[in-house]
Amino acid sequence: MHLRLPLHQPHIRAKLLGSILLIISVLFFTQPTDINIKIGFTSLLIGLFMIVMITERSIPQRLSTAQINGNLNAVQQITKNLNLTGNAIFLPTSQLRSEERIFIPLSNEKTTLPQIDDDFVFATGADGTSLGIAIPPAGLPLLNELETETAFTQADLDTIEEKLQTFVGNDLLKTVKLTHHQDHYILHLNSPMGCTTTDALACQYPCPTCSAVLTAITRAAKQPLKITSYENRGNNRIYQFTLGE
Repeated sequence: MHLRLPLHQPHIRAKLLGSILLIISVLFFTQPTDINIKIGFTSLLIGLFMIVMITERSIPQRLSTAQINGNLNAVQQITKNLNLTGNAIFLPTSQLRSEERIFIPLSNEKTTLPQIDDDFVFATGADGTSLGIAIPPAGLPLLNELETETAFTQADLDTIEEKLQTFVGNDLLKTVKLTHHQDHYILHLNSPMGCTTTDALACQYPCPTCSAVLTAITRAAKQPLKITSYENRGNNRIYQFTLGE
């Protein structure tokens, strides 16, 4: 994994300049004349100030979590008002879709998917397909950011578990494990960051971290992924799903 310093960010530039000033101060101290000591001491103070005091203002985690929960609660309210009880079906990109979508059907009975493109939201069932809604996965922006480090689009089901370790490397998960059984898959996610979804909501619209992992698998499989069950065991989130139409 390559480390890239975002030098366009002011706090990174400040820390880099501060480090240079510390090096300059050491050079001046090695030749201790009156003027060199004054310059070295000034460089030392300014360098320490730039490293320690100038930091990036970030959103507190509790506020970030509150924003995520607000979005998830909104989706939950929509599915409740529309009486949607079906589990999520993650849809890969296609000729109709430039990015992945989640389709939440009316029920878990046999589902006939409508023609879902980037602008499609509500399926009314007028064309004989299943009723439901189609919305972007909560973790799609997160996954697209990680795509710059790991090419999930070039992965397949044989290599996807290895690729998913990127989530662990970025401290989004503690561990991730994917196992294949006869007709289904089981995904174990340990301590997904910011995951507070209820069991019912996790089956329909998982949190950003869990959703990003499931979307990554969909991206590698290049076929629909349907959640069949979900279990919350302490810090572990366990998803069972099938692949294919």
